[in-house]
Order: sequence, then C-alpha cells, then structure tokens
Amino acid sequence: MERRVALAGSSGLIGSALSRALTRRGDTVVPLVRGDALLPAGALPWDPRRGEVPDLAGFDAVIVLNGSPIAGRRWTGAVKQDLRDSRIEPAAALAEAAARDRVPVFLGASAIGVYGDAGEAECVDGSVGTPPGTGFLAGLCVEWEAAADPARAAGATVAHLRFGHVLSGAGGLLPVLRRVYRLGLGGRLGSGHQWMSWIARDDAARAVLHVLDGAQAGTIAGPVNIASPAPVRQQAFNEALGRELHRPARWVVPRFALRAAVGEIADEGLLGSQRVVPRVLHQSGFRFAHTALPGALAVSMTDEA
Repeated sequence: MERRVALAGSSGLIGSALSRALTRRGDTVVPLVRGDALLPAGALPWDPRRGEVPDLAGFDAVIVLNGSPIAGRRWTGAVKQDLRDSRIEPAAALAEAAARDRVPVFLGASAIGVYGDAGEAECVDGSVGTPPGTGFLAGLCVEWEAAADPARAAGATVAHLRFGHVLSGAGGLLPVLRRVYRLGLGGRLGSGHQWMSWIARDDAARAVLHVLDGAQAGTIAGPVNIASPAPVRQQAFNEALGRELHRPARWVVPRFALRAAVGEIADEGLLGSQRVVPRVLHQSGFRFAHTALPGALAVSMTDEA
C-alpha cells in the first residue's frame, strides 16, 4: 500500500538512504526542509525557530531524523546546547504538528547512547527493556524521545529509533577512521574491551521501513534498537577495519590521552560500552542483510552515495 511520508532530515546519512528506500517501494516521500535552504521539488519548508510548522494533514507518517553531529567536537556548553536544539526542538515541533493534524504514525530518531556506559550488560529495547543510563548523551536521548509525547497523547503510534554506529563510506564514523588508518595510526581506544554496536546503512534504512510498517499495523511501538545482532569489542572492530583497509591496527590510545584530546565525549562516546540487542526487530521478523562485521565493512566502504 502506497504511503505518504513526511521526512525531516532527508539529506542526512540515514535520511538519504531511507528516502531512496521508501521511493523504491512506491511510497511518496515529502522532505521537510528547514530555514532558507533551497527546496527540492515537492519539499515542504518549515522552521520552528520562526514559528513555521508544516501542514501534515493527509500524511500517513512523519519520520524525524534531525540532529547535528555528536562526534568530532569537544562538548563545550555551546556545543551541548546545539546538540539539544538540533534534536529536541524539531522533534517537539513536528510531534505537535502531527498531533494537530492527526498523523497516525510518528517515528523519531534516538541513539543507543541512551543506555550510557552499560559495561557487560545487554541493552534490550521494547516497552520493558533496559532503562536509560547516566551522563549527557543518555539525558539527551531521554529528552529527544520525550519530545514525541504530543503525538503519542493524540493517539499516534510512536516509535523511537535507537541507532547504533551506522557504517557507511558516505559519512559518520567510517570516513574518519579510514583517514586515521591510512596514516598508519589505527588502533584500539582505551582497553578496547568495551562493546561496540554497529549496523550497515542499508540495514538501518530497511529496519526503519520495517518499523514503519509495524507501527502502521499496530505491532511495533516504543523504543527500537536499530543495531546489528552481532556487537563486537572495540578492539575486534579496529582489527577488522585494519584488515579491510590493509593497514595495521597496532596503536593504543589510553583513556587519559583521549580525555585530554576530546574531553567529555571520550568517556561517553568512545569508551562507553553498549552491548545492544535488537529484540524488537528480531521478534517482529526483521532479517538483517549484514550480521558479520567483515562483510558489513566491505560493503560499507563502497557505500558513498
């Protein structure tokens, strides 16, 4: 059945792949474009800071993927505020618009950072899953997910897409690491024992489609882990990446050096451990195309569109 989907963040790493996947299967995708950006054909302009909210009447679903990059910046007070403003304000504005216009499905981006540093524990999703952790990232994700409450209160089915590290040559973690490894500086971070949960970009897009279909059928709601069922230790990830790039992974960056170099993000974004279990996807019948990290890395390195 063809659906009409409003998509915020359609030009981002996940949004661009999702937009293509929706279009391929026959859905109509309408990008929601903020500010003064040049509007692509069929897009709707909006800007919550100016009080401009799009008319969402007649849409079957709203998917919100907005958010400025978390990695690559020291978390100053101004950066933290930007991370909040680029996520919570857009999500809240669109949730209120969805509530007003009675859109039946609302999917909002989140991240596995909601679990904090979980150590060896499994991070399970669903209505009775693992509770949020502590720290800035966990708190940010809790606020991000709560921004969808107006849509839920109006009767929409709401799902929170908790993304793991999305692997793609087009953006995110891999291009940064590829440059480091090509300089011969690859290696583990801290002990390397921390769990790292990942997903190939095409699987991430397919998983969102699966959640959309489940939400419309009334079988999926609440937190959904968008991550491979095969998390790995951070050291194992680095070794696999080194083999894929034919570069050594012999360096060790100690915890204190990471903290000195990048600040607070070291503990939460680089050294934190999240052993994520995608229970909702598994129980609802989703099939991953990439469950082995070496194959996923090989495919992701060529994924640059």
